[in-house]
Amino acid sequence: PCTRTCLIGNKNMIHIFIKKMYKSLPAGRQGFTVFFAVLVASLALAIGLSIYDLTVRELDLSMTAVQSQYAIYAADTGAECALYWDYKYQGSKSAFATSTASAPPTSGIVCNQQDIAAIPWTIVKTASAATTTFTIQVSAQSQSITTTCATVSVGKYTDPSGVLSTLIVSHGYNTCIPGARNQLERVLQINY
Repeated sequence: PCTRTCLIGNKNMIHIFIKKMYKSLPAGRQGFTVFFAVLVASLALAIGLSIYDLTVRELDLSMTAVQSQYAIYAADTGAECALYWDYKYQGSKSAFATSTASAPPTSGIVCNQQDIAAIPWTIVKTASAATTTFTIQVSAQSQSITTTCATVSVGKYTDPSGVLSTLIVSHGYNTCIPGARNQLERVLQINY
């Protein structure tokens, strides 16, 4: 009989020993090890792909949240600019048109180092109301070459009792490139 050293030393004997071991397995269990290995590998692959998919979705969601913040900050900047110039122009007057009788300025309304009246702004007037629309570029985002912007509409109207009301609607965008695939819009509305 051959001992362990004999099996290690003689490759032909090892081959014969493996064949005898394989034949000694019951007929239905000969491929079980390969099946089990494939099953474990498939399970590990499925878990790995699930983790990868979850990671990609989380990164996409977090980038959307960051870009959404840029858009809301741009909308807030535009709304604050409109509020400031509605209250502070030449003491207590508004810089924005109120009706066909009003004459808003054509320059000197500066927000974020931009003269928004000189851009020019758009004014739609009626006898008892007027809407002034302007766009403001907000400073460049950190770690990005794009700029955020806001399009602001300031509507002033007189109700039947003679009270002047104001509606400011500021649309903030995370990028100023029209039709960009990843452009987000956030809107702030102020009514007083």
